Amino acid sequence: MTWTPRTDDAVAATLDAAAKLSPVPGYINGDDYGEWYIEADPVLLRALSQLALAHGSAELAARLETLCHPLCMEPLDDVLTPGTMPRQWCGTPVGKSGIPCEEHVPERAGELGRCTWVEPDTEWTVFPRRICRDAPVPDDDRCRRHAALCRAVQRNKKVCNRPDCTIPKHQEAAAGR
Repeated sequence: MTWTPRTDDAVAATLDAAAKLSPVPGYINGDDYGEWYIEADPVLLRALSQLALAHGSAELAARLETLCHPLCMEPLDDVLTPGTMPRQWCGTPVGKSGIPCEEHVPERAGELGRCTWVEPDTEWTVFPRRICRDAPVPDDDRCRRHAALCRAVQRNKKVCNRPDCTIPKHQEAAAGR
């Protein structure tokens, strides 16, 4: 096969379209970033990656290869308000779709300047725990919504998490922190 100007134009148009691929929200859970996806099959992404590599675009080839794998979809925007689409995502490859990378697990939320409340594990928990996207209130490590939840650790080693808890021992523990 010989390359002609029309073939070069078609390749350029294909690579331009491939360069614009990015995660998009799922049909139902647009605010749940674990449900976002890339609008291309991994086989197509690998083929586009090879095409980009053959045409000297190693950077695009690497990006397309990365998009073939499950990614951490944690938003990197400083301010995240409900209903607002993030402009940047982590994009670190992860082992399973919908889970965060090691950088964005809830236990590291404080380091990232986010609310440190951690969703309790329950027998009904299907999805991995995510970082609360709200900023902490001044002089606290939790956001306004989660600051009222009890932080006392019970005998079963689970956090109470009751809103405005009235258990005396829990209130004593909260006053002493």
